[in-house]
Amino acid sequence: MKKILTAALVFALALSVVAPVAASAQSMTNAFNTNLRLGSRGADVVALQSFLESKGLLTMPAGVAKGSFGPLTRSAVVAYQISKGVTPASGFFGPLTRAVANSDTAVVTSPTTPTTPTTPVVTSGVEGNLDVRLAPTPANNANVQTSNDVPVYGLELKARLGDVAVQTIDLQVSSVVSSSAENPGTLINTIKVWDGSNVIATLPVNTSTFTKDSNSIYYVRISGLNFVVAKDTTKNLVVSFSTNGSIDSDRTLTIDGYGTNSLRAVSGNGVQSFYSIDALTRTHTFKKPGTATLTLSAASSPLRSQNYRINPDNGVQMMPVLNFNVKAETGDAKIENVYASTTWSAGGAPTTLYLYDGSTLLASKNVVTAGASINFDNLSVVIPKDTTKTLSVRADLPATATSGSFSSTTVSRVVFEKPNGTTADATGSQVFGVNHYVYTAAPQFVLVGTPTISKTSNQNGSTTEMTASFTFNVTALGGAMTKPTASSFTIYAATNTTNLISTAVGTPVTIPNNDIADGSTAQVTVTATLGTGSVVHAGQYGFVVGSTTWTVGSVSGITQTWGLDDFKTPATSYFAK
Repeated sequence: MKKILTAALVFALALSVVAPVAASAQSMTNAFNTNLRLGSRGADVVALQSFLESKGLLTMPAGVAKGSFGPLTRSAVVAYQISKGVTPASGFFGPLTRAVANSDTAVVTSPTTPTTPTTPVVTSGVEGNLDVRLAPTPANNANVQTSNDVPVYGLELKARLGDVAVQTIDLQVSSVVSSSAENPGTLINTIKVWDGSNVIATLPVNTSTFTKDSNSIYYVRISGLNFVVAKDTTKNLVVSFSTNGSIDSDRTLTIDGYGTNSLRAVSGNGVQSFYSIDALTRTHTFKKPGTATLTLSAASSPLRSQNYRINPDNGVQMMPVLNFNVKAETGDAKIENVYASTTWSAGGAPTTLYLYDGSTLLASKNVVTAGASINFDNLSVVIPKDTTKTLSVRADLPATATSGSFSSTTVSRVVFEKPNGTTADATGSQVFGVNHYVYTAAPQFVLVGTPTISKTSNQNGSTTEMTASFTFNVTALGGAMTKPTASSFTIYAATNTTNLISTAVGTPVTIPNNDIADGSTAQVTVTATLGTGSVVHAGQYGFVVGSTTWTVGSVSGITQTWGLDDFKTPATSYFAK
């Protein structure tokens, strides 16, 4: 970062260190007795500026003489008024403020006495300089939901040659609400500057704290920091805002340095340096308190249809029937109610529905009427901002459920509480579950890996044959499953859902190569081959398992078309020349 300092100023300041003029002081017996305001000039203004300097509220820019009451002096008066509880804090140095200043025990430096900046630097007599960068944290935040000590701006400072102490920073703050600019003091009530976890400066804020220049830019000076960066070390200086917390709409704040001399530092030899931070920008959007949205949607990996066994003693317990997602945005959302309903075929009525968060049971409700809404109420499931959570519904069926019956479940509505205590319905579509089937004995099919497809071509480049291979695990429940054979499966090759070609199926291979015992799992591999005689035209072909026929225990000859959605290969090109 370029240091802006003239050689003449360096020389002059160096002389002030080598041969300082003896300082004199005037006590408060020389009282302030003149009203001062923006535009005032003269010795009274010089005295006021010296008084404000002694309070650490004002630092005159290099080369600018005292005696003119400008915007910087007005901002310093505002800061003094706020610190003393003088209202209104308008920047007018009138009777009320003069009375407070006259009773203040501070010493006012004589207008004729030059001052040398004091700093607790160690390497006294050495002129240091700073590398100034925008710190990586705090980062831009488009969704600020808190109001106390929100980090909004950070500078990464590295001292070279000697210790350097940052004394003042001038911050430009742009506040935009509904596309219109406003005084940042409308939102901000306190500015703090931090060295790690230590507060090194606190500035109370109202609408008079920020100065508005001729270009309608609002800025504020933060003085008296004495933020020391030791030689060859790097430190972060962080600025935080506290807001009034009752804004009526979102505010977007853009923070950067004001002007080319927006950071003033002093070295151990008393030399002042100015640095520009006006190109180092952070942007934050403070959201209207209490806002939050929740979206209801299907799970990214929804359940597919499956078979379950009806136990003669307790029926079907905790049968998974539906997964669904809820996503919170803008703010945290606390789910209070989930409304679900279930339908079933004759003799397949669930008795109880359960709501789960992972393996944690949230609530359970008895099922009375098919299709009637079931309210999982009195919930307290917090979904943090920008987080998606998957919840699930499970069901119990009685031992009297009819073998071959099925049921499905739907989540139609989710009610949540916003951070401000109000409630709302989640947006998005209701989530429909697929049918799940129950039998006194049944198999469960689970695909293993991704089905493969290969092809053979002749010397002319034409495809002569395509072969697909499917591998899946089969578990027998409620009885032994008759060993699958070639005739147990119907596999199709297809260019689309309306162009299905029935194919030849190779002999399934089971491990063990016999019937599958009750409660056991065997791995089955099925192959299917498509020859040129079956091809309608050249194009993209894939294979799908259309159905399987099975027998388990006393349940025989069931042709299953459900639960096979993912039993399909990728597509590949079939060439004919």
